Amino acid sequence: MSRQKQQLTSMIVGFSLFMIILVSLLNQATWINTFDSHIIHIVRSVASPLTTTIAIAITSIGNPYSMLGLTVVATLTLLFIHQNNAALFLLVNMAVFSSLNHIIKEWVARPRPSAHHWVVASGFSFPSGHSSGALLFFGSLSIIAIYLIKSHYWRHLVIGLCLILTLLIGISRIYVQVHYPTDVLAGFMLALTGLGLSWYYFDSYHLLQQKS
Repeated sequence: MSRQKQQLTSMIVGFSLFMIILVSLLNQATWINTFDSHIIHIVRSVASPLTTTIAIAITSIGNPYSMLGLTVVATLTLLFIHQNNAALFLLVNMAVFSSLNHIIKEWVARPRPSAHHWVVASGFSFPSGHSSGALLFFGSLSIIAIYLIKSHYWRHLVIGLCLILTLLIGISRIYVQVHYPTDVLAGFMLALTGLGLSWYYFDSYHLLQQKS
């Protein structure tokens, strides 16, 4: 699949699935509760003191201050190696689409799960800001890696680690019972839409090519 097709696919798939979940939630579709209950049962079936400790540690990576710190470090690193456009790409994704996530969350106003929360969580539930932020950050790094890392091994390793961390953060939000699975999935899809859009724009103007 060509790079342009990957970008367009990300936008179309992300936006379509996000809208399906959003419209279904607003219309109280029965499949939402069925899907959420089923996934929660699977995730919580591995509950133990050890997995709870691990889940709390993983979910803390997606906390706002953690993501802010990671974004600052990544941005400064990119600027230090003279990859200014890559730094801008990361900042645009984190600022614009994270803000959009917050706006949608306030508009939909879905209450969080009533089960015991294993971490402190405030505000509304849909879509998951941790999940959206994780994919925006680690997804941006993965896209940047495509352009900056020449070694196939190291490029694939970086992208693989970014994908695993993103998925683990999303799952951890379900495990600690502060989000429904559809919150997490919607957060991922919203971020995927944003990544596809920004990647398409930056790539169209050759703004992510490696600078010497």
